[in-house]
Amino acid sequence: MQYEQVRKNSHEVLEHVEPGQCMPSWVKDPIEFWSAADTYERANAKVYMEYEIALPNEFTPEQRKTLVETFLEQHVAKQQFPHSYAIHNVKSRLSGEDQPHCHLMFSLKVDDGLERTAEQYFKRYNAKDPAQGGVKKIQLQNGHQNYSEFLLFIRKAWENHLNDALAQHCPTVTYHIDGQDITIKNQVSAGSYDQYNELHGTIYIAEPKLGAGKQNETAEYLSKIQKIRIHNAKERELEQKQQQLDQQHDHFYSCMSEPYPSLEVIYYMNHLAKKAKNQNELKKDILDIEQDLKPVFQQEQLNIHRINYELINSLQYPEPAFEFKITPQTERPEVDSAQVQTQKPIVPEQISKLAQQKPRNDDYDFGEP
Repeated sequence: MQYEQVRKNSHEVLEHVEPGQCMPSWVKDPIEFWSAADTYERANAKVYMEYEIALPNEFTPEQRKTLVETFLEQHVAKQQFPHSYAIHNVKSRLSGEDQPHCHLMFSLKVDDGLERTAEQYFKRYNAKDPAQGGVKKIQLQNGHQNYSEFLLFIRKAWENHLNDALAQHCPTVTYHIDGQDITIKNQVSAGSYDQYNELHGTIYIAEPKLGAGKQNETAEYLSKIQKIRIHNAKERELEQKQQQLDQQHDHFYSCMSEPYPSLEVIYYMNHLAKKAKNQNELKKDILDIEQDLKPVFQQEQLNIHRINYELINSLQYPEPAFEFKITPQTERPEVDSAQVQTQKPIVPEQISKLAQQKPRNDDYDFGEP
């Protein structure tokens, strides 16, 4: 009752309550179990564990309940931990959006089937004679190096569980930023902003928590959080635009150190390098490709003889592959017409002769050691 006034002032909605599951046989009412835990657990002992879980506001209350229960089936009820939970929903003080969340509390004392009173149930475990002591606590870090490692495990488990549900019910989310709608994949991450920034090269900023008291309700404090949210929204927009740009261009690798702008040229150069051990196929492929892609070469302002020269050079002096970015048309260097005219064409006999040479053992481009 001490939080009743707080709950009224925040207009919090109680969406669902699960009084108790996996309770021992002596429990008639879940409140009886938690009261006994408070009364009989030894001093400084863990009376219960709590998970506070943020839930998606895109879901209906029934979907949120199903989301929580399916997670508990795998990570709490499966181990038979006595547990209770409640789902609350409160409006954000900044945006007015729904902020649904779940409070789960569970005991580590799993009933072993022996008859005990409430007092005995919470006594210390007696390994020599279990019937004379209390119920053994099942430590969460069992199977993990330590408890910190377990926390990372359970957070990752929730991330995967929630993302599976988001993919089913609402795979995308739309943000309205600077007068335009930006639609992105709807996913969450259990990692920190620092970890995400290091991995993806972004500059997201973590928000400070508002807290329960009024000390954080000042206009300056709320304005600071609002600025962080605007910054993160713009960063999300930039990241999404970059992802869309990356999806338009696959990564191509070439044994030549020339970033040819035509995707078709790079594709076929890779194709030739893979088949270079077969001199007959190589000779035929080069002639066919030259004929088929002549319009492409001309459009890209490439010198076909220069391409052949680079290919043969790479066959003779193989080096590790390099990754190249596509060169925009505006940044493409001018073609030296004088140089193009003075270069000698490579005849098929030269290609055939080079193709007969056995690759060295350190030949990266041909799959050798």
